[in-house]
Amino acid sequence: MRLLAAALLLLLLALCASRVDGSKCKCSRKGPKIRYSDVKKLEMKPKYPHCEEKMVIVTTKSMSRYRGQEHCLHPKLQSTKRFIKWYNAWNEKRRVYEE
Repeated sequence: MRLLAAALLLLLLALCASRVDGSKCKCSRKGPKIRYSDVKKLEMKPKYPHCEEKMVIVTTKSMSRYRGQEHCLHPKLQSTKRFIKWYNAWNEKRRVYEE
């Protein structure tokens, strides 16, 4: 009986520990230096219950030096705010030239 109780307690601890890792924000540090031309997709994800910040996800092109990886940029950093501003301006200018 004690062995069963100990096993259940260990199982409960393992479940709690796995939830702690999943409850952290993904965008906790400064991301790599990414060029506008390397970006395939820029996503702004809303706040989640486990994270008080919105998430900025950048997917790079497969031909760039990052080879199609996803990077999460911290939304409060000044560099991220500037990146979003200049990426949107660059993307708008590129659309005008393509039309």
